[in-house]
Amino acid sequence: MHNQSFPTCREFIGHEIRFIGKPLSVIAKDMGYSPSDLSRKLAQNPRDSRRFTLDDLEKYMQVTGDTKPVLYLVEKYLAGENPADLERRIAELQAKLKASQAA
Repeated sequence: MHNQSFPTCREFIGHEIRFIGKPLSVIAKDMGYSPSDLSRKLAQNPRDSRRFTLDDLEKYMQVTGDTKPVLYLVEKYLAGENPADLERRIAELQAKLKASQAA
């Protein structure tokens, strides 16, 4: 998933958005943006004040159901981690998720 083609998660999302089965215009509307605003955010032009933020990432994942950006980040930043540590951390997260669902 993570490779040299997508050095940032934002660039990965810009690529993936074309393959998730919803037109950009629908995704933009569901996120509360015009298609041009979302395109500008994803372009990340240094001279443009529109930026794709962490809040945008959460909105994107909420409206599309696409969790691949999280997997991209895990692969990019946790690939060198000790597998036992990762398994322990995953188990902790699963326990927290189970507890929050029971509440």
